[in-house]
Amino acid sequence: MSGRLLVSISSIFDDTLDDVIPLVKGLDRKGIPVSPLVAPHIDKRWHLAKDGRTRDWLLQQAEHRALLLNGFDQAVQGRRSEFATLGEHEARLRLKGATRQMEALGFHLDMFAPPRWQMSEGTLKVLPEFGFRLAVSTSGIYSLVDATDAPFVRCRNLSVGEGYGTAKWWRRNIIAAAVRGAEKGNTIRLSISARELHKKKVRRDFTAAILCAQANGAEPADYRAFL
Repeated sequence: MSGRLLVSISSIFDDTLDDVIPLVKGLDRKGIPVSPLVAPHIDKRWHLAKDGRTRDWLLQQAEHRALLLNGFDQAVQGRRSEFATLGEHEARLRLKGATRQMEALGFHLDMFAPPRWQMSEGTLKVLPEFGFRLAVSTSGIYSLVDATDAPFVRCRNLSVGEGYGTAKWWRRNIIAAAVRGAEKGNTIRLSISARELHKKKVRRDFTAAILCAQANGAEPADYRAFL
């Protein structure tokens, strides 16, 4: 049985949008959907509410793509991941702020992917309070719907940038892991920080990992397939 191929991009904002759009369009032409990860703030300097071009593009994508909330203040690399260790109370406060701000901008999101995919038990526990039906971590995909027969699907994420590697050896390992997983029929999750897309070799190897996974049997999908 073939696994799915899930591709996502984080850190989408004014400085990276021109690199994001051609990659997304190129993968669309190959029948490979991309799931954008979105946040109301990035690095405390960028605000989605003040970036009309990125906001409009993301709203257009929301009509036909899986958009995932990527935290409240997706922090600069080097700082502890935002939702990695939060207890229920603090997670609730941050999720309340994030969902309110996103809804005010026209985004009604029911899937959550914390920055760097690192999610505490407290965060996971309170997500349903805000209408989230799906959560994704480093290790897999959680269904938050009570009636589901499969509350957790184990499939680790293969990341480039955003706190993970970008060196040549790392990219080679990502490609090799994508191929091995696809050959075994596993679901392959590949993600990249848009901050890295201006680097030709990084962009090339990330695309190669996607195409190699597809060539070895992984079926392109997005995170809505797990709702």
